[in-house]
Amino acid sequence: MTKAHFLGALSFLFLGVQLSAQSQGLELVVKGADHYPTTLAYDILDADGKRIIAGFAPLNDANTPVFVAVNLPKTFGVVIYEDENGNEELDMGIFGQPTELYGFSNDAWKFLGRPEHEELLLQKQAEVMRLELQLKSVMDY
Repeated sequence: MTKAHFLGALSFLFLGVQLSAQSQGLELVVKGADHYPTTLAYDILDADGKRIIAGFAPLNDANTPVFVAVNLPKTFGVVIYEDENGNEELDMGIFGQPTELYGFSNDAWKFLGRPEHEELLLQKQAEVMRLELQLKSVMDY
């Protein structure tokens, strides 16, 4: 095998691994951040409210999706917030209200509170699902 053939085969192997790594997951398109770029915090939950995966990702703009590699169950929900100051927690005000923007899948929303878990649940439709989510302030209703 020549060096060129070896490098070509190696490149093909790496491309296959990269593509298979993104063969399951979520593409999150997040609108409504106070500013871009920012940091997106996400929490993906199963039907019972148990965490499947959570993390932080750069959010460059309102149109570029954030890809989360995850094997989704049949029913799941997503909770997000803008970690504006990068401290890896949802900041709260003096009365316990979030001071950073946040949102839920399925457009679930409850004024001054978190919606019932069942309201944010979605059904898995594809191996890679694209969701558009909206960040909101605690005062949005």
